[in-house]
Amino acid sequence: MKKIIKAKSSILILVILLIMEVVAAGCSIKNSEETMADGTTASDGTTVGNEDTAGDEVRKIIVGTGTGFKPYCYLDENGNLAGYEYEVLSAVDELLPQYEFEFQTFDFANILVGVAAEKIDIGAHQFELNEERQEKYLFTNESYTTFILRITVEKSRDDIQDLDDLQGKNVPVGTGGNAAYILEQYNAEHPDTPINLIYTSETSEQQVNNIVNGTYDAIISITRVVENLNREFGDHLKTVGEPIATSSTYFLLNKENEKLREELDGALKELRESGRLAEISIEVIGGDYTTND
Repeated sequence: MKKIIKAKSSILILVILLIMEVVAAGCSIKNSEETMADGTTASDGTTVGNEDTAGDEVRKIIVGTGTGFKPYCYLDENGNLAGYEYEVLSAVDELLPQYEFEFQTFDFANILVGVAAEKIDIGAHQFELNEERQEKYLFTNESYTTFILRITVEKSRDDIQDLDDLQGKNVPVGTGGNAAYILEQYNAEHPDTPINLIYTSETSEQQVNNIVNGTYDAIISITRVVENLNREFGDHLKTVGEPIATSSTYFLLNKENEKLREELDGALKELRESGRLAEISIEVIGGDYTTND
């Protein structure tokens, strides 16, 4: 009898437990539905509900940069992306937790194409302002480097001092670059005696070699870059004459990215005011080149 009673008691207890489980499950389903309606996270980790919560998700931002313009964007001895563009945008990324920056490398001209096609969110390759670019792209209002463009020649040459001396001479430029824009404007004003522009995406080392062997008569660069080229590839170059342009550099975006530009401007301003932007410039470039002062 005791065994039978024990069995009957066990069955009764099991039935009670099953009823309690069903009731609890019903409450759980109800609570889950209410939770989802409030826009919180479901049990499988998926965020559901209202748009405000969805807006808290981290958005991936594609940064397009290059690899052949040391110290601004290049690959280090381990093949990792390095340089001023990378360091500045890494600091910006830390100030914008709503974004995760992913760096991808391209030829200079292809960065512009990628931004226009909305495949790249931020173009980072020392972009300078000009009217043609401003028609097609957004630029950050905050700059992060200054540029003073100069004619650069092989050290033994004394026949070139200004743009007029480059008439008929071979000068390499990058497609879409500001140096190309300036020299194209010069050629438009001097159609009978133009500068022979050679559009190329070759490396800095190749350009130095072509200056030395006479393939090119000059390149357009800036003093600190020329100094770096002389350290890297031999003491072959010098800048000559007066600057042909003075400008600043900016990050470049698609015309639709007003909000992202505003946030980049805020982060760059914070880096400038805290002194961090100048620190990065000194660490990577060798001096504070963040203002026109």
